[in-house]
Parts: sequence; C-alpha cells; structure tokens
Amino acid sequence: MTSSQRKVKKTIIASSYIIILATIIFVIINSLFPNIQKVIVEQPNIQPIQITRFGKINVNELYSDFWAEINNPNDNFGASELNYTFVLKDKEGNLEYKNGTTFILPGDKKRYVLLLNLSSEYELEKFELKDSPTWQSLSRFNVPELVIRNVSIGISDKVGNAFTVFGVLTNSSPINLKNIQVIAILTDENKNIIGVNQTLVRDVLTSESRDFEMIWQNEILNSSINNTTIYAQSNILKDKELLLQLQNKPIFNR
Repeated sequence: MTSSQRKVKKTIIASSYIIILATIIFVIINSLFPNIQKVIVEQPNIQPIQITRFGKINVNELYSDFWAEINNPNDNFGASELNYTFVLKDKEGNLEYKNGTTFILPGDKKRYVLLLNLSSEYELEKFELKDSPTWQSLSRFNVPELVIRNVSIGISDKVGNAFTVFGVLTNSSPINLKNIQVIAILTDENKNIIGVNQTLVRDVLTSESRDFEMIWQNEILNSSINNTTIYAQSNILKDKELLLQLQNKPIFNR
C-alpha cells in the first residue's frame, strides 16, 4: 500500500468517525432540547357592541330620565363589565359626563341602560361605550331563562296613587340567582319610549316566583301607553361558579 493510499484510507476513517460523532451529538441535543411545535390559536371573531339609539324623557318640570339601547351581535360571548358614559349638556353649553358600568349577555339585541332623576335642564348630547369590555364565553342558549308574567299597569292607591307597574318574575333556569335587574320600557303607538324604570330582585331560587313593582313619581296616562315591555337579566358572567353550572346542567325547554 502506497503512502497516498494510506492517506486516503485515514481520511475515510476519520470522516466516518466525525459523521458518527456528529450523529451522536445531534441525537443527544435533540433529546435534551426537542423542537417545540408552535400552536397557533385562532382568536374568536367578536363583534363590537352596537349603540342602537338613546333619548331623554321629561318626567316633570324638575327632573328627566335618560336611556340608551345597545345590541350585542355575538351569540357566544357576553360582556361581564361594560363601561359607558351619558354625555349631558347644560343650558350654558357645558358638558357633564355621567359614567357607569353595566353588562350585556350573549345575543342580547335590546339591552337598556338607564340614568334616572336628573335635572331637566340637561340635554342628552350623546351616549358612549368606553374602552374594551370584559368578554366572557357563553352560548346564548345557556343564558338563564327569566319569565315575566301577570304584568299590570296603572294608578295604585297602595303607593299614594302613583303610576305603577306590577308583575311576577319566575326563575326558570337550573341555578339560583343573587341579583336580577328588572327594567320596564313604556312605549306609545309610534314606538316612542315615554317611560322607563328599573328595580332589583335579590336571591331568587331556581323555579321560584317573586312579585316586583316599579313606581313613577310623574303622571303617565294609560291612554298614551301602547305597549309595556319588561326585561329581566342577571349578570352571571362575573360568577365563574354559575357559569360552570350553566354549562354542565341541561337547559329547560324554551
């Protein structure tokens, strides 16, 4: 074997050792530091909450009520915390901002926000939703079912001959509810809102029925009322325990 042949043989052997050593090192490094596959999570397509309309109601010469109607186009997401502002303007043209916090459930097309018993000197400049709401995942089919029955309206001598709305609220959902907000909207024959009010019903057990009433301090004529609509909702989106119960329990037939 010539010297040149020996050199070629040594080169081949050395190359083989290098390849084997590199393979071993690669296997060791790959086992110690495996490639982590990136999982791309698609963000849900959440549509912004819409302000459909807002307005002012003159209660009397001294006071006015203000209202706004909002719409949640998302059937699987609700806002557990939603900041808003009524922008009011006084006689001198100065703006005053009345801030508040509410909620809106999945698929709720008519959610009313009320600002009651303000000075009648104010005009409603606009209504705004502030910042990004706190979204919570829940199907509209799992929203608690609250049934309103036996609604009656009129002057009640029990409350000093004031105009009053009475009704019965039934919690037909499979969970107990701590706070249920009940809102009354009175409209005339042209669907104009002529009266608004709200009350809070606390600690309603599942399948339990409770009476409620809302009293107006101003005069409202029955003849001017074409329709009375009662909305009842509970902000279950902020209670994780209730959300789990709703998602795991069957919903009653609607």
